Amino acid sequence: MTKFVDAHVHPPVTEFLDGPIAPYIAGLRRYLDDPIEAQSAEQLAEFYRSRDAKAVLLGWNSLQTSGYRSLGNKEIIALVESAPDVFYGFGAVEPNGGAGAVAGVHQAARMGLAGLSFHPAAERVAPSERDGRQVWETAAEHGLVCLIHTGFTRLGAALPGGGGVGLEKARPIHVDRVAAAHPELKIILAHTGPLWLDEALAVSVHKSNVHICLSGISPKSMSPELLDLIRGPLHDRVHFGSDYPFGAPDAWLAEWDSLGLPDAITRAVLVDNVTALLAR
Repeated sequence: MTKFVDAHVHPPVTEFLDGPIAPYIAGLRRYLDDPIEAQSAEQLAEFYRSRDAKAVLLGWNSLQTSGYRSLGNKEIIALVESAPDVFYGFGAVEPNGGAGAVAGVHQAARMGLAGLSFHPAAERVAPSERDGRQVWETAAEHGLVCLIHTGFTRLGAALPGGGGVGLEKARPIHVDRVAAAHPELKIILAHTGPLWLDEALAVSVHKSNVHICLSGISPKSMSPELLDLIRGPLHDRVHFGSDYPFGAPDAWLAEWDSLGLPDAITRAVLVDNVTALLAR
């Protein structure tokens, strides 16, 4: 039986470390005090398989803003096909890329990817900007889940000017506008804390098509209000995510266990909620 599904994994393969994350990797290594070494697809699969776990691998669009090659649909589906017993895949398209982005959404669905991943701070495009409307419409038509990074990001952290990365476009309120305009679109808010957590939770409570990924939130730091929502209104719309390799799933899960929550809540957060969301 699957023990957990990590709903937020950036595959640390060479194509990612030398591609979209390349402009930020040196700063991340200093900020996290971690070498963040490259792994093969086989090593990554074994990391999760040995834990009776599955992982959602996230693509990353970067060509428009950084000039570095994206970790796109083709790269993600290749990883998924290398270990279909372990991996789900979310592709990536330019959020305001016009007809090319829409074609990319169709391609992701045709390939069998489960969703799409967006990083507004890195892409420097807010989800609510009008140019992205067709991307959201097309994703909804195909039943693709859209994971949107929100709140604080470690990209550029502790660098002058944040390495050019601004945070405002990652405010959850921008996602609220998308969720309101496209109620059939399935959305995951990721990295909701520590910045704008209240805003992210308000959006999720208000919009039933918005889910929360707990990546970026340490269980020991969870407020009573957040835990009450996990037990109550958001009990079926909260998912575990580690942000691997920038976060450690084993450490997160150990902290979660220390909270002493009911088994039914733990099973929902670690497995059932995201599994149900990805089924289409």
